[in-house]
Amino acid sequence: MCILAEVLITLGIIGVVAAITLPILVQNYQKKVTVNKLKKFYTNMNQVLMQAKVNNGDFSTWDYENSEEFYVNYIEPYIKNVDKVQTNVNIYGDFYGGIRFVFADGTQALLSARYSNFTGSQEPTIIYYTSARNLSAVDRNTKKPTHERFYFKINDKGMVIPPHMDLTREQNLINCGNVYTNGNHNYGTNGYTDCFTLIYKDGWKISDDYPW
Repeated sequence: MCILAEVLITLGIIGVVAAITLPILVQNYQKKVTVNKLKKFYTNMNQVLMQAKVNNGDFSTWDYENSEEFYVNYIEPYIKNVDKVQTNVNIYGDFYGGIRFVFADGTQALLSARYSNFTGSQEPTIIYYTSARNLSAVDRNTKKPTHERFYFKINDKGMVIPPHMDLTREQNLINCGNVYTNGNHNYGTNGYTDCFTLIYKDGWKISDDYPW
């Protein structure tokens, strides 16, 4: 009887420890997967743009008034593993007439060659999703970040970079954790513009103060 009680106590302790540690292990794994996808996308897109510059000249000569033409001329000929392309994509509060392209690994990107209302960028803007779902920045049920939406911009050198690199890390942290608001309205489809910037500045890792 005593042995059975000891076994039950031991199993109970193991269960408690597992209940505490398992969510942490799962979260750490999710963070690692997210960072790896971001690094892959960042590297691949810059390779695409480098190839485009070889064939089309300096980025300053490119025409990026029209998103579809920008994608067809400078992205599509050099990008690999794209399964689906959708034109004339609109994101309320951010940009209109963008291009959505879905990769074979289930990730996707939205490109606007015109001004981005959100990043304050005059250069082309890319929103990268680590999932193929139609994601907003905020989960409408939990009201928390989805952790799957990240902003990039193409700078005047024709390179993909994080937005708002000129801000301090503290300012990036605020922008990563805040939902975009307009007056009294909270737009769950927007916000979290500097999350990739934060990961990039922290040496390709998701730090403890990241709003996960």
